Amino acid sequence: MSTLKIALAGQLGAGCTEVAEAISNETGAKVYNSESIIKKLVIERGESFAGFQEHIRSGEINLDRILESYTYEVVNAESKVIVEGRAAFFLIPRRNFLKVLLVADKRARAEHISKVRGVSLAEAMREIEVSDDEREALVRRFYRLNWLDPCLYHLVLNTTGLDAAIVAKLILDAYNVYVKQL
Repeated sequence: MSTLKIALAGQLGAGCTEVAEAISNETGAKVYNSESIIKKLVIERGESFAGFQEHIRSGEINLDRILESYTYEVVNAESKVIVEGRAAFFLIPRRNFLKVLLVADKRARAEHISKVRGVSLAEAMREIEVSDDEREALVRRFYRLNWLDPCLYHLVLNTTGLDAAIVAKLILDAYNVYVKQL
């Protein structure tokens, strides 16, 4: 596979990170998310993270607009790329990307977050609420769309009870069908 372009959006705790890693292991694609894109941006600016945070707090930088722009730069520079998590929502309007939304049962999401982050189930539930609200607001603010609208994506998968490797295989199978349509 010479090119691979996947936007892997999802609910917090639905497994985007693990699925992206499984796809990357299978294909050699680079994986980016909001955190890795911001780190890359800060390094390229030759600035400390503290300095970058100060620009954000002062209002000099609109982080989401910069993240959107830099996400486009990163994906344009790569032939095999997976953008996962929150950053994937910036690719909703882009063509030539398989757009995938991962969802899962709220309790399963909370259990996953609790395990991965080492927080209580109650704290994980709060993090999910905040994340869902932030993702909804981001997509509505940028594109005036509902982030959970299945029509925005080529594939919507409920990952509840599924292993990341199985979900990755389903996505790669869908990608192979998708690229034949281009």
